[in-house]
Amino acid sequence: MSSGWKALVVVSRPRDRPPLCSGWGSIPLQPSEEEIGSDNCDSHNKPRLRRCLLLAALSERSDVAAFSPPTQPDIDLALYQSVHSAGLLGFLATAWKDWEDLGESGRDLNCCIPVLGTEGDGPPVPPLIPCHAPLPRTSHERPSRNVMGKLGYYCTDQCTPIVSSLLEELCWDGAVVREAVLRAIAGDCRAAFALTTHPGHHSAKDSFGGYCYVNHAAMAARLFQGEISAKSGVEATSSMVPIPRVAILDVDYHCGNGTSSIFYSDPSVLVVSIHCDPDYDYPFNSGFADQVGAEGAKGSTLNLPLPPGTTWENDYKGALERGLAAIDKFGAEALIVSLGLDTCVGDKIAVRRAGFKLSCDTNDYINMGKTIAAGIGVSIPTVFIQEGGYKMDVVARAASDVVIGFVGK
Repeated sequence: MSSGWKALVVVSRPRDRPPLCSGWGSIPLQPSEEEIGSDNCDSHNKPRLRRCLLLAALSERSDVAAFSPPTQPDIDLALYQSVHSAGLLGFLATAWKDWEDLGESGRDLNCCIPVLGTEGDGPPVPPLIPCHAPLPRTSHERPSRNVMGKLGYYCTDQCTPIVSSLLEELCWDGAVVREAVLRAIAGDCRAAFALTTHPGHHSAKDSFGGYCYVNHAAMAARLFQGEISAKSGVEATSSMVPIPRVAILDVDYHCGNGTSSIFYSDPSVLVVSIHCDPDYDYPFNSGFADQVGAEGAKGSTLNLPLPPGTTWENDYKGALERGLAAIDKFGAEALIVSLGLDTCVGDKIAVRRAGFKLSCDTNDYINMGKTIAAGIGVSIPTVFIQEGGYKMDVVARAASDVVIGFVGK
């Protein structure tokens, strides 16, 4: 099926489900029992349900969305080596097995996260979380050999769990992002939408947290640079030609602190993040307007913090237009949109402290898509990557509305 100027949605095949086909009919639109169990680690974060809800909503809009699965999941996390440390990737690859191997007697109960709704009859091996509040590292520290110690070293919070299916899901996510980049580069769609299970924009080079494990947007930026350079016949790292310029536009309610930290010293990647003022909400210590990039890369980070209660008309539209103007001035050769949908009114995560008030009822997300499309034109390949969004009765429509606005339907 030719996608023309539609958005090409790339999505994974969940565990123990039949392979996806070229149409929408056989795509599983409900999470499996195992996925529901993994989602029940947290009362707010339901990434597997969110993926299915978005897929169901997009499946009803064949006028704006076509479908393309990755050919197969990756066997490891090698795609992320360009943006993450070997230590972090190695930990994520082995954490669950190491946790299992400890046995019941070796597991600290403080590291066992309860699964909601199981009433004591949970999985034989409970999900793993840090036993203690993570502290800033000092230069002489290194990760313990014990998986519980390693988790406290690499994880920045106490709410991002390690579950049995995590590695497989991350390998699928990597394949989804890679396929989206390749299809966007090929130019046969208006944009590609990488419908990952897990968000990624809080994951930094050597740490993870905020429900994010590996940084999909950062990896996509490096893939874009490599593919654009390959088309020119020159390696992306060659000193013979400038490194291709890529822009990342993060519209999640929370600052994309992991993404900006990865590229803070890199003038070839512009990171624009529109988010709640970190004086009011997570991640608190990153995302201030005066954080603009390191020496040699000044201006490669543009933080646009907005106050609690922001609506589309009173602040958000203007910030988005400012960010898009910066991307145009930067001369980006590809665009990645970190599409967080927790900016909606009443989002469960955001409203606890502050919250924005964008609404589908006033077509704010359609207008967001239209504004992004108008700001970049049709000249550069674009990939949307799913980030946050926790109001499950709204998140799917919001995503669909952005796509509708972007493709001009």
